[in-house]
Amino acid sequence: MKITKFLNIKLDPLSPEMELEVELQCREIMKSKDIESVKRFCTHLIRKKVDQDILLTALLEKLIDFESRRLFEKKNSNNFFKFLKRKIFYQ
Repeated sequence: MKITKFLNIKLDPLSPEMELEVELQCREIMKSKDIESVKRFCTHLIRKKVDQDILLTALLEKLIDFESRRLFEKKNSNNFFKFLKRKIFYQ
């Protein structure tokens, strides 16, 4: 299953150049005979993935906070204008 949308944000597919780069790196790792080098590379990737996860989590929290505030303000401004209309036109 390929995810193409998240929180109404369209996720673009990888460009052919990026796909090729990923494939070449994977093939290079698979043909490597140096196990220690592969181990170092894997541990480096795991550390970087954690850093990326923390960053993405923080960004997602900010985005959700921003969207919820925007929706709350929009709802409250609509209620305020309805209140004013009732006070001005119906009294």
